[in-house]
Amino acid sequence: MLLQRLLWLDERNRAAHRLLRPDDHCLYFGEYRPRSGWRGGPMNDLILDFKRRPEDIALSGRTHALSYFKERAIAQIAQALRAQFAAGAVRRAITFVPLPTSRQPDQPTYCDRLPRALRLAFGRDADIRPLLRQRAGTAADPRRTSLSNLLELTEIDYAQLQEPLRALVVLFDDVLTSGKHLRVAAIRIRELAPRQPLIAVFVARRLPCSAGSARSC
Repeated sequence: MLLQRLLWLDERNRAAHRLLRPDDHCLYFGEYRPRSGWRGGPMNDLILDFKRRPEDIALSGRTHALSYFKERAIAQIAQALRAQFAAGAVRRAITFVPLPTSRQPDQPTYCDRLPRALRLAFGRDADIRPLLRQRAGTAADPRRTSLSNLLELTEIDYAQLQEPLRALVVLFDDVLTSGKHLRVAAIRIRELAPRQPLIAVFVARRLPCSAGSARSC
């Protein structure tokens, strides 16, 4: 099975994600090889299917097949997540927060893969909240949005706070790159609740680019 267990990011690989801080607690299932496409292996295949954009699926000549692959990736990730968290903790102790994607929910190109994977994994027993939102969409390529710009765009959705956060907040995203989105999420949540325990769960972490491709990676 591809997604067997979550691994802690440690000091051996933390430096590959330059915006992380020592107190950022991150877990991931596997490693994504940038600019390798499907040749990068099964994890690359999974991530590429999971992140397929709705407009790309709709405009392709293989809409049915690509939709199937995307749904399969969501189901695989949900199954893996479900196996990593005790049912009692999910019911009573954890708030899951999907990180905002580059498109907003009211845009036709918005992809709801992150909340869908969480809902499929944990169902109605879980506290799953889109606690963070962006006031405007950002470039699909995260390198084109600076940390300061992303922080300015990202805010707490106070409508999601009718009930208090649970003992542990689990941030969820697909690929850990520089750590920028995690840093912004942590800043905004800690402004709201300075002592709130946080961890972040990623499907994969991006491996460092090779020297020959660093400029375009």
